[in-house]
Amino acid sequence: MSTPITAHEIGKAWLAYITETFLLENGCIRPEVEDEFKRLEDTDAINQERELWRAYTDEMIDRILQTPSDERSQLLAAIDVRSLSFVQDRIQCGTDLLTTLIQKGLKINVGEESALPDFFRQILLQKQA
Repeated sequence: MSTPITAHEIGKAWLAYITETFLLENGCIRPEVEDEFKRLEDTDAINQERELWRAYTDEMIDRILQTPSDERSQLLAAIDVRSLSFVQDRIQCGTDLLTTLIQKGLKINVGEESALPDFFRQILLQKQA
């Protein structure tokens, strides 16, 4: 039987997970990825671009998540800046969602704590508004 986890606890686990998985030196924190992400955020067509890149971004996220941690940095370095900026967009949307849940003081039943990576994957693959 699972016990609900506070959104605050999930948020802390999310930050650790995202940092270890995507925010590696060669990943989403590269300066050129950050620049492209900021450009993407500032465009009037962000929702249309998200939808155009949806399937490819989903594939990139799954590919990154399935790559063993010791090989992930090399994979991230090989992914183009534009693709990683859309991955960064998904991370930001997930962070925004969890921030809202934390502010509301919610508890979430995600199953066992070991189920958090699957829960985080679901957040990353959700359709962004």
